Amino acid sequence: MKVRLPLFLGLSALSACAGIPDPPPGQALASWADRHVINVEQSAARVSLAVAPDDTALSGKARDELSAFAGAYLRYGHGAMILSAPAGSGNERAAAALATQARSALLEAGISYGAIAASSYDASGQTEAPILVSFARFEARAPECAPLWEQDLAHQSNNQPWESFGCATQANLAALVEDPRDLVTPRGEDPRDSGRRTTVFDAYRQGESTHALRSEDEHVAVSDAVN
Repeated sequence: MKVRLPLFLGLSALSACAGIPDPPPGQALASWADRHVINVEQSAARVSLAVAPDDTALSGKARDELSAFAGAYLRYGHGAMILSAPAGSGNERAAAALATQARSALLEAGISYGAIAASSYDASGQTEAPILVSFARFEARAPECAPLWEQDLAHQSNNQPWESFGCATQANLAALVEDPRDLVTPRGEDPRDSGRRTTVFDAYRQGESTHALRSEDEHVAVSDAVN
């Protein structure tokens, strides 16, 4: 038995399709990430070490600050670590001696000798000018997300996402990424470890097993694992 729809139903369906408004002018966005861009800016991380004119050694607090600062540099620092001692100040001689100790503390914390650049800055007229240690880093600025209560999520023409769609994801990414420079360009690859590859190839050439040997304790039957 054939069922025929009334003519007015077919016309109404066509009119509904034809009634979709035109898309907004301009090129459509490729993704929500293009709408909510994370801005990455270069900044400077800095620690200041106080130096009195009669100081002869770094304090324990100063060494702890340098150790933590070195850890931050190893995680997300870029370029050289600048170690600046004051020149022309009343504590210039003491600062020069403590700057040498500060370099040693940074080396002990894992900073390579070539990554530390020594410099000086003009501190004329100052009695107790500090030692400044700094390095370049990058900071991620999260996009501003429009409040959901200001948007009509039920009426989005042409199946376009609402204004703040994906903005929270971008904001979370900006807050969680350890080194925001990774959002600008990928990191370089470390040299491959060819030691294991050489071992496997040598065993293959000699007709030996190429997989790692396992002890009897590492062999577990499925039935034993689920019991």
